[in-house]
Amino acid sequence: MIRYHPSLEILEAYARGALNAGSALVVACHVHGCAVCRSEAAILEDAGGAFLQDTTPAAVSGDALERIFTRIDDVPPPSARVKAPGFLERFSVPAPLRRQRVGFRRWVTPNIWFAPVHVRPKPEALTYLVYAGKNTTLARHTHRGQEFTSVLYGRFSDESGAFGPGDFAQTDESVEHAPAVMSDSECLCLISADAPMQLLGLPARIIQTMTGSLY
Repeated sequence: MIRYHPSLEILEAYARGALNAGSALVVACHVHGCAVCRSEAAILEDAGGAFLQDTTPAAVSGDALERIFTRIDDVPPPSARVKAPGFLERFSVPAPLRRQRVGFRRWVTPNIWFAPVHVRPKPEALTYLVYAGKNTTLARHTHRGQEFTSVLYGRFSDESGAFGPGDFAQTDESVEHAPAVMSDSECLCLISADAPMQLLGLPARIIQTMTGSLY
């Protein structure tokens, strides 16, 4: 059962296309599996369309159509499906993520790996998958800017609660936590973040420096 959802503000931004590509992908994965948010997003999209019909037309730049076609060419069609890498085959990957190219995974400990998601059009935020095995706790960290998380498989908990498949989490610089994976299952999450995590322990910061601060 999905317990945690995006706020109405986030759903509104998603419905009107105001989120960056990475954040929109994380929300889309949640909406794909959540009937409640899928219904709310549809209502918001319909309301936005009705609002546009009642607005006064505005002048656009001479190259507006060309720029629109350029962006369309950079976005895969809804029916497109990219072959998932082998390490994801045993997971049920949501359709929105299936349309994105996932890069090579990088193990940072024997129980944790990260893999970039190459979102199109090019995102303004870091977008990646993070996996952790059973009974694994990630390094304590905080954030610069906001971070969206959609749980794709398994469960984790932190100071704000326990999150399971389909749940959505939002954190920012006000949150300091060390997510811990439950003992009954490994965990896979999709994340979009404005900046790399701010790790608080020296060993973790050393590992992050070695990996190029990608996450």
